[in-house]
Amino acid sequence: MIQKLRLALIATTAIVALPAFGAAMPQIQTAPAAAAIDPAPLLEPWTGPYGGVPPWQLVKPAMFPPAFEAAMTTLRTEIHAIRDAKSMPSFETVIVPLQLAGDTMDRVQSVWGVYTSNLATKEVQAIDKEWSPKLTAFYDELFLDPKLFARVKGAYDSRASQKLDAQQLRLLERTYRSFVRRGAALTDAQRAEVTRLNQALATQFSDFSRRVLADEETWIVLDSEAQLAGLPDSFKASLKAAAEERNLPGKWAVVNTRSSVAPFLTNSTDRALREKVWRGFIGRGDNGDANDTKTVIADILKLRQQRAVLLGFKNHALYRMDDTMAETPANAMKLMMSVWPAARARHARSRRHAGAGRQGRREDHDRAVGLSLLRREGAQGEIRSR
Repeated sequence: MIQKLRLALIATTAIVALPAFGAAMPQIQTAPAAAAIDPAPLLEPWTGPYGGVPPWQLVKPAMFPPAFEAAMTTLRTEIHAIRDAKSMPSFETVIVPLQLAGDTMDRVQSVWGVYTSNLATKEVQAIDKEWSPKLTAFYDELFLDPKLFARVKGAYDSRASQKLDAQQLRLLERTYRSFVRRGAALTDAQRAEVTRLNQALATQFSDFSRRVLADEETWIVLDSEAQLAGLPDSFKASLKAAAEERNLPGKWAVVNTRSSVAPFLTNSTDRALREKVWRGFIGRGDNGDANDTKTVIADILKLRQQRAVLLGFKNHALYRMDDTMAETPANAMKLMMSVWPAARARHARSRRHAGAGRQGRREDHDRAVGLSLLRREGAQGEIRSR
């Protein structure tokens, strides 16, 4: 059970002392300004087949802040042109240009998503901490704008007279609904509160990721080749390389990331070591230390609940499911329970294949081995049946 503890937020203010009016200005020698970072590789259209490929070889984390600034300026200009147009609001004058806007920001965000998910260095984490709430505030500025919403609503209200086909009508209705769900139909005060909650959530999500990533920077050291039993040679080599990167010559390191943990759990025959690796992985952010996420999770739940109520929903679950095929948490649960018996049977089979543990029990850290054996048996059976 999550303990709802308050996070202490300390804001520091830098006070700069200025000389009195008319006083002699001291001669201060300043270092030459650092060369400006050119974000062009993130902003320019991608080249190559299939719509192009990001120029990964040219991208540096320091490019993202100026790229965000430039993309925000471009997108703001595009959205304001739609908002301020003098034409009658319709599918063609509102929805189509909304769909076509934002190509530059989409390119930047696509690459940024890869960095935050797979290349989240300390530098990337610092940028994410600063820019997540900024970007959230920016999108709210644009898409909670009452003038823009009036244009969208005008197109929506006149939909019956526009002779739209099924696809156009669907896109128009979905666009209008997305604006309403975001809070565009609320009062000025309510929209301001939604923006505040969204920025607070963005900050908490960034903090949550930072803490989990910190735990993923830990590792378990293997001291002997006996502990490598069952592992493919290529994976052994990667564990050795990981140890050498951490100044552990002659050893092997299982880093606490999915790319390292998953193949270890799938192939290792050392059951006790599998359990140790598994527990380290599932315990990320739950160790009662500086990287513990329980208070962050509690704050996220509280903020989500406040936002859901403000948007007209009883709770976040109802808000989250409202715009899905299931529509309600009850329907989603019904769907999950319909596949639950088959899932349990599959899980039981994997545990049987994994072999017994203490007192004949099969544990969760045995499951990956069991599933691997099941897949191998299935593949062999398929080959034999041909």
